[in-house]
Amino acid sequence: MIEIVKNLDLDDWRDYCDRCPAALFTHLPGWLTNLAATYDLPSFFLLARTSGPPSATVGVLPLLLFSPPDATSRLISLPYSDFAGVLADNQEAGCRLVEAALDLAEEVGAAHLELRQRDWHAADGPYHAGSRWRHTAHAFKVSLRRQLPRSSPELWDGLSAKVRNQVRKAYRSGCAGRIGGSELLEDFHAVFAENMRDLGSPTHDFGLFRQAILCDSPRARCIVIYCRNVPVAGAMVFQHAGTLSNPWAASLRRFRIFCPNMLLYWLMLCHGIEQGCSCFDFGRSSPGTGTCRFKMQWGASVQPLTWHVFSISPSEWRPENESLVYDDWKSMDISSSIRLGPNIRRWISL
Repeated sequence: MIEIVKNLDLDDWRDYCDRCPAALFTHLPGWLTNLAATYDLPSFFLLARTSGPPSATVGVLPLLLFSPPDATSRLISLPYSDFAGVLADNQEAGCRLVEAALDLAEEVGAAHLELRQRDWHAADGPYHAGSRWRHTAHAFKVSLRRQLPRSSPELWDGLSAKVRNQVRKAYRSGCAGRIGGSELLEDFHAVFAENMRDLGSPTHDFGLFRQAILCDSPRARCIVIYCRNVPVAGAMVFQHAGTLSNPWAASLRRFRIFCPNMLLYWLMLCHGIEQGCSCFDFGRSSPGTGTCRFKMQWGASVQPLTWHVFSISPSEWRPENESLVYDDWKSMDISSSIRLGPNIRRWISL
């Protein structure tokens, strides 16, 4: 028999993520705790275990309650993340976690449960909730990943001549990179915030990045590219279970001619190899976009990324209708966008 435990001692959770090959950095307790603390969102840890004896953990599901003002509440795994969702040893454990999450959604008054999955199929029920909940799978985004070779020279040899020439151009233009921790955070954030402003998107709270760097697990690092001592591109990467993941990367448009973004991605991939990682995760993209093609030129392959939404009938939530773009945001000065952005970004789950 499988039982569900809520908000437990997290040692069992960490041990399970360490031994489960499908675990993502977004499943780790530190990630959920950081998101919840930054934006003051209620968090829930659902753990599935066999009743024993002996008892054994067979699945986990991290959740945040997302309740924007004047909008319907959602229970999400997880907002501001490409994927998280159900992590389970088998279908029975996965179904029990979904059932528990649906029960929890009703308890907290959420009309929707949103599971951002990469490897597990949430539609494989059946669930005891029956017809009260309607399930819809949304596949409007894709995940891009590539396997890493054993050495940087091997990586270099596998890239196209165009990519190698653009990396060389960055070096010739005076670009140089640094990899580190909190000492690079302000430079990274300066690039990230300006890039988001230029895209017309409110930026995340600086505290989200600061806490991510300070957290032991997942291990986070900053990578910043400088052009003549000016930070012009930057990224944050997270390492867990042989995969280096990049949820946030940015570069300044006015320096694009020097190709700093190409050097940034080259250094990220090299860093993954140096850390002994076997896989690099480029994050999500919309299929067929320039961003998707940019990542594919680095050898990334497209993989399904499905966001499963369970809604209490007749309610419906379509995550593809959510947007990060505000037309008037591009005309805002940087200091105002940094000051005002987090209050808006808090309620955009993308």
